[in-house]
Amino acid sequence: MACNRLRRLVFLWVDRDRAQLPRETVERHLDRCPSCRQRAVEVERFVLLVRSSCRREAVPERLADRIRIRIEAE
Repeated sequence: MACNRLRRLVFLWVDRDRAQLPRETVERHLDRCPSCRQRAVEVERFVLLVRSSCRREAVPERLADRIRIRIEAE
């Protein structure tokens, strides 16, 4: 997997929405690429900060589906 592809998927990885990801490929890339691994750590920290600062409401399933489709299209 190329780094630019992984960078587009890292939020799904951090959100544990791994059903939408080629899990083994992502894990293998993160194990071998320190730059992408660092990016994943930074994104995870950011997401945790936002979650701890904001009230969480469920995203409408239709919106979540549209977001996934856009990410996959890239």
